[in-house]
Amino acid sequence: MGGRSMGVGKLVGCVAIVVAALVTLGLSVHHDVQFTASVTTQNYMARSKADMRQEQCIYSAIRSRLPKGATIYTDGQFWTHVQRLDELSTTWAVPQANRADAQWSVTLVPAHGQCGGLALKVTRI
Repeated sequence: MGGRSMGVGKLVGCVAIVVAALVTLGLSVHHDVQFTASVTTQNYMARSKADMRQEQCIYSAIRSRLPKGATIYTDGQFWTHVQRLDELSTTWAVPQANRADAQWSVTLVPAHGQCGGLALKVTRI
């Protein structure tokens, strides 16, 4: 291969790399704009505010219905409810992996007018 064709090959390779980088950057910017647009809609903001109010309500219920430092077992039919209760209770109570190690059982149950459709059910074990 001559020196001239080797230079052309390098140029083509560099151009291909630059084009790939520009396409990737363009797609990334496009995705970011779409994502930003989706999380700034009125529906999304209203849902986020409702979720935050619900979590604040559940957190307040935990603090008012359980003694500080109580060992709890989070129970429920929905994994997401169990995870939320574990997260919301860790600053006040001590979640346990086994029911036998806990003093209290807590779960979220459907309820009208309380915490956005959920209520905290607390049972002494």
